[in-house]
Amino acid sequence: MAYLNHNIPCVNCFIRDEYLYDHTKGHGQYSVCDIHSVASIEHRVPMFECLLENGVNWTRRPLTAFCWKKEAPVYPIEMHHYWDCFSPYIDVNVRERLARKRAELVDHNGKKHWGEYMFTLDWGFEGKAGNLDVNFSEDPEHKCGHFFMMDDGNFFCYPNNRIIWNDVAFTYNRLKNNPGYLIDQSVYSVENRVVKETDLSYFTEFGENVGESYDTDKKIKKGKNV
Repeated sequence: MAYLNHNIPCVNCFIRDEYLYDHTKGHGQYSVCDIHSVASIEHRVPMFECLLENGVNWTRRPLTAFCWKKEAPVYPIEMHHYWDCFSPYIDVNVRERLARKRAELVDHNGKKHWGEYMFTLDWGFEGKAGNLDVNFSEDPEHKCGHFFMMDDGNFFCYPNNRIIWNDVAFTYNRLKNNPGYLIDQSVYSVENRVVKETDLSYFTEFGENVGESYDTDKKIKKGKNV
């Protein structure tokens, strides 16, 4: 898993010029750019890197800096991101089943915003000698961030539980209210459940077949569970 920085699918858009001048000027002005990578720092929102047409490369700009329509409304930062980064270990991929799908994103106030899915940011923890796991990427629950191009011209990054997906050939009964789902707090493992000691004999010792078996006359007889 990459540490801190990761390439993302390139996004051609605008950067609001005030983010090029420490918010001292440039308001209402825009520069064409390509967003090409993301930095993940705990307790900050994902920060994106972009290349400008004049050859300047800027690092660590928040999503509020970018839009794909110049008339896009200006929102507070909490409208664009639902969570800060959970760890510096970040993975980026496109969920194939969700690729190019549209969805409604539900903000902190319960208002829905339509957009199109682009890719996903996912966090984890890479345990190494001397690394103490003190972040929240996997405990008490896991969350990822789906990156969207919003219809109003902005970009949002939201978790699963704030998104209602739309697939005209599948989602026939889309949510209209909270279904009452609960976060799964279970840890699924098999090695902490088996108590029998093993030795090399497990390579050659097998139980009965599960399912159908055959007698010597090749006649099918009823299967037997082990």
